[in-house]
Amino acid sequence: MGEAFRFERSPYFPVADASTMAERVMQFSPASDAEALKLLRASFPDHPLSMRVAALNLLMRRHAPKSGQAYRPR
Repeated sequence: MGEAFRFERSPYFPVADASTMAERVMQFSPASDAEALKLLRASFPDHPLSMRVAALNLLMRRHAPKSGQAYRPR
C-alpha cells in the first residue's frame, strides 16, 4: 500500500522566547522602537508578529523612565 500523506520534515529552528529575542536586538543598540521592530523582523522572520511585539514590549519596559509613571502618549 502507498502512503496517504507524505510528510517532509522541515529543518529544526530552536524556538526563541521574547527575552532571547530582545537580548539579540539589544546587541545592535537600536535608536528607536521602530528600528528595534525592524531588527526583530529581519532577525526572526519565521516567528509570529505577536512574539516580535512581545519582545518589543520587553525592550520598552527596560528603557521606561524610573519615575514610576507609566508612559502615556498624547
